[in-house]
Amino acid sequence: MIEMKNTPFEIPTFDLTGKVAIITGSTTGLGYGMAVAFCAYGAKVVINGLEEEDCKRVSDEINEMGGTTIPFKADVRNRAEVQTMVSKTVETFGRLDIMVCNAGIGITKRIVEMSDEEWDEVVDTDLKGVFICGAEAAKVMIEKEIKGRVINISSAGGLVGTKNIAAYCASKSGVISLSKTEAMEWGRYGITANAICPGYVPTAINAAPLAIPRVREQILAKTALKRLGEIWEVAAVALFLASDASSIVTGAYIAADMGTTCN
Repeated sequence: MIEMKNTPFEIPTFDLTGKVAIITGSTTGLGYGMAVAFCAYGAKVVINGLEEEDCKRVSDEINEMGGTTIPFKADVRNRAEVQTMVSKTVETFGRLDIMVCNAGIGITKRIVEMSDEEWDEVVDTDLKGVFICGAEAAKVMIEKEIKGRVINISSAGGLVGTKNIAAYCASKSGVISLSKTEAMEWGRYGITANAICPGYVPTAINAAPLAIPRVREQILAKTALKRLGEIWEVAAVALFLASDASSIVTGAYIAADMGTTCN
């Protein structure tokens, strides 16, 4: 970016210097990619996952790259644990500017074969967890008068029906509606809430189907770009939503899906 003088308005920036973010489910996959990208642009990041060892390993790894992170083990389905994570964040860094609700799971089963317990496991993580994390972050942002960002990771599966992952699709669709309601309730405080709907990006959650050549070919055939996404590409969308460059974007969803849902 070049320096310009006497511009008629302030040039938008993706700089996150001085910002503090929690990224749930950031020990692997999309969450890991967002953590690296946010740190590269100056944010301090809380690395979250279900295993303390994984959180510490990833935190140390990103710190060695030059980032600033701390690890925190917490289950997003447990409000008390999320509250403690948020409190620790504020205690350590003095503020919380960005909450990325990324943690999620999927169970591949036909509707008639799925148990109530399996349905609850997915919905509690992929939807209730987003609700809890967003709410607890917003409380701090409101209290401290921070014009924060809540970024919820939905899915292309939240925009269209997909066989054998009903609980996942229902949860991710709910995330989009939840994001719109969050935007309506928190806009008066300057807090934005948006959703990202990634398509197929090779990560642990979709490794099994992508390993089947026939399934992979079917997935690629549905995309406008005729390719899968990459972790850094989703991180770039999250970076936009986390930055001042997206200051008027709220209650929206971005389909980062290689054109899978455009027809």
